[in-house]
Amino acid sequence: MDKNFINVINDHLSISLKKVNIIDVKKSFTIDNYYDIDNTIIYPISGKFRFGKYKKLLTNDSALFIPAHNTVSLSFGSERTRTLAYEDFIDQKRKYLRENKKTTSKSDKYLILNLDAKAYDLVNIFHSKNLGISTIENNKSFIYLLNSIIKEVSNDLPGSQKVMEAITNQIVFEVIRYILSQQPLFSSIEENFKFFNDEKILDLFLFIDENISKDLSNKILSDHLNISEDYVGQFFRNNIGFSPQDYIEHRRMEKAIKILREKTDAIKVISNDVGFKDTAYFCRRFKMMFGVQAGKMKKRLNEI
Repeated sequence: MDKNFINVINDHLSISLKKVNIIDVKKSFTIDNYYDIDNTIIYPISGKFRFGKYKKLLTNDSALFIPAHNTVSLSFGSERTRTLAYEDFIDQKRKYLRENKKTTSKSDKYLILNLDAKAYDLVNIFHSKNLGISTIENNKSFIYLLNSIIKEVSNDLPGSQKVMEAITNQIVFEVIRYILSQQPLFSSIEENFKFFNDEKILDLFLFIDENISKDLSNKILSDHLNISEDYVGQFFRNNIGFSPQDYIEHRRMEKAIKILREKTDAIKVISNDVGFKDTAYFCRRFKMMFGVQAGKMKKRLNEI
């Protein structure tokens, strides 16, 4: 195993629990285009759960891991579902979810975790074109940790948030180990760490992060790296797996979501703060990426 990979995992990985929620399904539904900037774990407490284009059924005592920036179809509930776009689900969620979580054991319940895992506080370690959605099966340690989260949410005792944050650390390491165990010869997650050997790349990530509201054209990046503009795209694809502008747009949208979570700024202000000078273009890209209008995102943040 690559020593740099082990070094990043042990010494330079920051983990945070962004959101934990237990949803109680009143009427079965399918979200056709689930998408999030954070990594997502879905664990059926009771009831059936299907995912993907072919509506694959998740087996008992298994969980689904969705790396950030993946779009996937998700079906909740034991009955025949109605398919909705995410935006339509937000408008109609009271039809599909119970507000009172203390219901009978027969109801369909699901634990949903959103978590972040960044190397050097800059790069989501699971954000890679080579890493897809994973079903985590036959892993008693992982399921035990998820049930521990459920217990903390249900009991709501003093210190529950701190306890859940500590458990989330363990959950992330279990996900990493599971991915490695399933890909012993070529690990898509380990491949993500090869570029951390190059200080130029770390410097570039930091430069983008600190200048996210400014012009970050390939020319700007090439001047910062002191390489030719033509080589910038190749440099990104070879080392990161994304084009420079795709990566920058992902980072800008992550920043936009962070602002939406924490502030009440107007959409025009937010678009400018994350580097979009054309608010209409920002709104189009936001809707295309998340399946939800920026103005409705506040409603979404409190649900799935």
